[in-house]
Amino acid sequence: MLEVIPMLEYLPQALSNLSAASNIVKAMLELRDSKQLNSKVIELQQVIISAQQQVLSGQSEQMSLSAKVQELEKECARLKDWSTEKERYLRREIGEGVFAYVANDAIGNLQSAHKLCCNCFDKTVKSTLQQTREPQRMIVLVCPNGCPKLVFTHYL
Repeated sequence: MLEVIPMLEYLPQALSNLSAASNIVKAMLELRDSKQLNSKVIELQQVIISAQQQVLSGQSEQMSLSAKVQELEKECARLKDWSTEKERYLRREIGEGVFAYVANDAIGNLQSAHKLCCNCFDKTVKSTLQQTREPQRMIVLVCPNGCPKLVFTHYL
């Protein structure tokens, strides 16, 4: 129904223009003077062009709204999928004061568990943390989306 509404607001004006065109044609049929006839032809052309512009404007707006509806439907589907996916993870402290989302079924050593960035996860983005080491035996988890690095000395 959303796709029809924008077109309806332009329809009365376009029909009004076409009605005016009909009246102009009737007046043209009664004229015998070529100057008056040419004047009415020009007036008729202007009314027809105006009606065309109204219809084209309505079609353009309808296409724009249709594209927006499709975009919103895709986003809705993505969020529904995310809702299901996020149930598989739990926010856990993996190092002293360091948190990440870890799969619910992760068992054993947290170092080898698949970990997701908390910042990204909270923004409905699944971003895997990559582990590296820095000097002084510091463990660093890096988010590929540029979130702050997580630095700690050992896993809990």
